Amino acid sequence: MKEDRKSYSEAIGRLDEILEDIDQSKVPIDVLAERVVEAAGLLKRCKSVLTETEAKVKDVLQDLEKEFGEDGEADEGND
Repeated sequence: MKEDRKSYSEAIGRLDEILEDIDQSKVPIDVLAERVVEAAGLLKRCKSVLTETEAKVKDVLQDLEKEFGEDGEADEGND
């Protein structure tokens, strides 16, 4: 699966594997560059997911604030 199609959890899991293998010297020098490139792609994917999620959460919070106001009470209108 390509890095840009992995879920956040899958990408983090694979990053953990890569880092653990490198940390324990399990990655042969011949493959090290490939793993570093893969890790960079995974990091970009994670950052993208986090940025998208942050934007969505901000939008939802702004909508809720407009609907309920800052004090948490619903606007009852001016009857």
